[in-house]
Amino acid sequence: MKSKSFIYPFSIAITMIILSSVILYAGAVIINFRGEPGTNKVTLKWSTLSEVNCKGFEIERSLNQADFKKIGFKKASGNSSAQINYVFEDKNVYKSAVSRTFYYRLKIVNLDGSSKIFSQVVAVTPSISGARYTWGSIKALFR
Repeated sequence: MKSKSFIYPFSIAITMIILSSVILYAGAVIINFRGEPGTNKVTLKWSTLSEVNCKGFEIERSLNQADFKKIGFKKASGNSSAQINYVFEDKNVYKSAVSRTFYYRLKIVNLDGSSKIFSQVVAVTPSISGARYTWGSIKALFR
């Protein structure tokens, strides 16, 4: 019986140490990150549990889960201990092939310029209208 009562406070202490180190290192604690497919767009949604000296979030996209490119930036609140919800829409998905899966991830950028990649990758396959796909192909010819 003594071992159970000892393990419980010990596990809480370890959890608090890990959580505080994540907050200090990353600048933000992201509690969920998801992508919702739409017609000719992908909507990304995420929430933070806390933010410490957080400048914002770089949104990155890849077609192969390896070569990520920055596609946008969402400004953060800076410092917060309350849950904050964020939304970003990627409206440039029509520029690629129909039925393509896109992979997204977030990079947390701190006020001092340091950054950390939030390791969760979200895969989303939006529906792309034929007219939008054709227009994207025509535009690509003249670049």
